[in-house]
Amino acid sequence: MSRPEAGPIRAVRLARVTRQFHKWVGMLLALVMSVLAVTGGFVAFKKEVEYLQPASRSGVAGTLEQVIPPGQVAHIVTSLGLPGVHGTEQIDRIELRPSRRMYKVRLVQDDAWSSPREIQVDAVNGAVLNRGLRGDQLWMDIHSFAVFGEVTKLVVMTLAGLALLWLALSGLYLFFFPPWFRARKRRRLARGELR
Repeated sequence: MSRPEAGPIRAVRLARVTRQFHKWVGMLLALVMSVLAVTGGFVAFKKEVEYLQPASRSGVAGTLEQVIPPGQVAHIVTSLGLPGVHGTEQIDRIELRPSRRMYKVRLVQDDAWSSPREIQVDAVNGAVLNRGLRGDQLWMDIHSFAVFGEVTKLVVMTLAGLALLWLALSGLYLFFFPPWFRARKRRRLARGELR
């Protein structure tokens, strides 16, 4: 037969163990969360900083019927003589922005730690409107840990998600357990179960 105090003693021990795990999981997760916070801040301001995303320019007035085809846009970009661009293999995507009468052409990244280049081409006359780096892509890759490889990204992000869930649940437990325990003790004292 167990003593009446066994339940509260186990609860106090569980709270102590939970507090220790909560503290150490929080300490380990602090590094990951710091990376997420800093890189997330960069990504949030991508439209305000030219390095993160070249400002979108508008092409000359025209209708959709006057828009040049993507193949011609690819030829314009590959003819610019950009370093490392020898053909369409270096083009990652070509996006038409009809409201601005402009194509955004993104080139492939040289490596995981570099920013891809973006060239904006007038969709009507084919003039180059703007070009620059897409620094936001590098910051997003750091943000998701993709720069370290797909396996690292999946492991780190999964563990970070589980750790955040643990911190939330253990934090709720640690927040609500002490008042519950004190109230339970007061009730038991009032009933004369404890001395």
